[in-house]
Amino acid sequence: MSHDDRSRRHPMRSIVVCVLGVAALGAGAALYAQATSDYNPKITIIEIMDSMVMPNAQIVWDAVSYDVTDKGEKITGPKTDEDWQKVRWAAVTLAESANNLMVPGRTVNKPGAKPGEGELAPADIQKMIASNRGAWVAHAKVLYEAVQEAIKAVDAKDIDKVSDAGGTIDSACEGCHLQFWYPDQNKKK
Repeated sequence: MSHDDRSRRHPMRSIVVCVLGVAALGAGAALYAQATSDYNPKITIIEIMDSMVMPNAQIVWDAVSYDVTDKGEKITGPKTDEDWQKVRWAAVTLAESANNLMVPGRTVNKPGAKPGEGELAPADIQKMIASNRGAWVAHAKVLYEAVQEAIKAVDAKDIDKVSDAGGTIDSACEGCHLQFWYPDQNKKK
């Protein structure tokens, strides 16, 4: 029996398969439309950097200090459970800021904003992000993973590991900035 004979004998099967296929495609399209409209990216990347990334990274970085004197090195870190909790809250907020940076459609800055010293113009940064979104997302994910190490260190109340994680967070930020904010800086070296 040929394929044509089978489809003539079971026309309902073909119709059911077609209807299910169309329904699946429609559901997929609806999910995609919902996913892209689930975000409201009106806050700019710079606003996220200024209000979420920098203040919370600074709390993590400042959680551990080293003081070297003629008597030796003194390492200071959070002392109370409340101190540790404040650092953890900052780290969690910093991790979630990385997710916010990955939201599609987010602009770098408000129209007409001037670049910081040594930075590309916001419109140029926006073009670079659009043309290399994969790298942008990868940098945000590196930041997210670096902050996860800080959270683990805070949970373990391990001052040395908090300090190490702070260095990794700094490197994650700098790697992104060197690619998107001030790429010409690499050319000067």
